[in-house]
Parts: sequence; C-alpha cells; structure tokens
Amino acid sequence: MNVFLQRVLLWCGVVGCLFLARPVTAASLEFSGELHPGMAVLMHVREFPPGARFVGKLDQESFPITPQGVGIVALDMERQPKSVTLQVVVTPPGGAPETLTRTLSVPKRQYQEERIDLPKKKVDLDQPDMSRATRETETINAALKIREGRTGFEKGFRQPATGRFSGVFGSQRILNGQPRKRHNGVDIAATKGTPVTVIAPGTVILAGQDYFFTGNTLLVHHGHGVISLYAHLDKMLVRQGEWLEAGTTLGTIGMTGRATGPHLHWGVLVRGARVDPMALPGIRP
Repeated sequence: MNVFLQRVLLWCGVVGCLFLARPVTAASLEFSGELHPGMAVLMHVREFPPGARFVGKLDQESFPITPQGVGIVALDMERQPKSVTLQVVVTPPGGAPETLTRTLSVPKRQYQEERIDLPKKKVDLDQPDMSRATRETETINAALKIREGRTGFEKGFRQPATGRFSGVFGSQRILNGQPRKRHNGVDIAATKGTPVTVIAPGTVILAGQDYFFTGNTLLVHHGHGVISLYAHLDKMLVRQGEWLEAGTTLGTIGMTGRATGPHLHWGVLVRGARVDPMALPGIRP
C-alpha cells in the first residue's frame, strides 16, 4: 500500500468515519391529511437533494410540484371508490432519478340532499336567459382551465367569511322538485356587506359582473390550477389581473344572481376537480 493511501485511510480513521458511516437519507412524501373524494391535500417531498426536479402523477395524470417540493393533489367529488397510485419522480442534478410511490385507498363518500324552491323563471329559463347563462358559464369554464402563474397555496388556506352555513358541499340539489347537479361549494349566509377575504394569495383571473346564476363573481388562481370562486357578491373590490396577498378583502356578501338571500357561494377546484372548501389544508379542524 502506498504512503498516500495509508495517509488517506488514517485520516478517515481519525476524523472521517462518522461521515462515511452516515446513511444516505432517501426522499419521502408527507401529506397534510387523507385523500377522499371531494378533498384536496398538500403534499411535501422531504429530504430531497438540493436542486432536484420533480414529476408528479396521480393515476397517470400529471400534477405540478414547486421547486421547494410542494404540490397539491385532489380527487373530484364524484370520484368512484378504488385504489389510486401516486408517484413522484425526484431527479437530483446529475444523478439518477428516484421514484416515490404511494397506493391510496379511496372510500365512498355520502352526500346530503337539499330541496330548494325558487321562482319558476329562475329554474326554467327562457331562451334569452338560457343564452346569457350559457355564455357566462363558458367564460367561467375558460378561466378554470388556467394552470400557469404564481403560486400561493403552500401555507394552506383560510375561510373567506363567517356566518351561517346555509348550503353544504356535495348535496344533491332538488330545485322546485327537479333534481339538479350536486352543489360544488358551500354557502355562507351573512348580512349584506359582510367582508369576504381571499382564502390564500393568488391572482384574480375573472371579475364577472351580474352573471345570471352567480351574480357578481370573482375567480382567484392560487397556482397549479388551484382556483377559488366567490359568487353572489354585492361589491367586488379587486380587479382582474391583480395579485392578492393573504387576507385581502376582495368583496362583500350580497344576493346578486340566482340567490334567495344574502350569502357567499364559495367553491374551489383543483385542476378541474371539485373539492370541499371546508376540508382544505389549514381549514380542516
């Protein structure tokens, strides 16, 4: 053995053994809660190498992850019970990729039924109202397809207003005896003029004036296709394109559109998946 190698081994024996014996920590996944139909959870990649890149998939459907290893995953409210596979590929700079896999069991979720009576003209639309409502719905749906932009969901969410919960998420709506779509948000009833604040930092992507169904309507994009909707507002206090910091007052509660009393309809979608706003990370008790 040459002198140089002897010195290296001696140096290792004196000061380096602890370093060489230290196990390499593999990356891991951490979730803010369990993933059920109509729910969204924050996912953190832990112990990843500096500068690593991430690719996420939920049952082969890709989802984005921030450079800090944070993503949000969700299942639509009508997702059928079965196991889903979540994969995250972690690729360090100049290194081999590591695949992290979780198999998640999706249980069945039960929803309530709500019967609501409205003026006939608000349920059975004539042709002009139907045409108008269709145009407005198309405008909302186009905004809901936005995916790119600054993120603001990483620290979780907050409730936008306080009041009585007058409509629950996922309920089967029976309007004037006619079954309609499930309620894809929650309703918070409060006095007209009650402030409504943004649930997390984000960009206003739609400020719709006096829509037939939703009245004065705001959509805020929190990044990665996470979008919150605020409907039936009396006043809108922000503009399209404006970035909102956490807690910014964006409007006030009203009864514009198809509403029988002053309330906020609050909905959240994650890349098109309808999720329960009251089960968002940071809001869930």
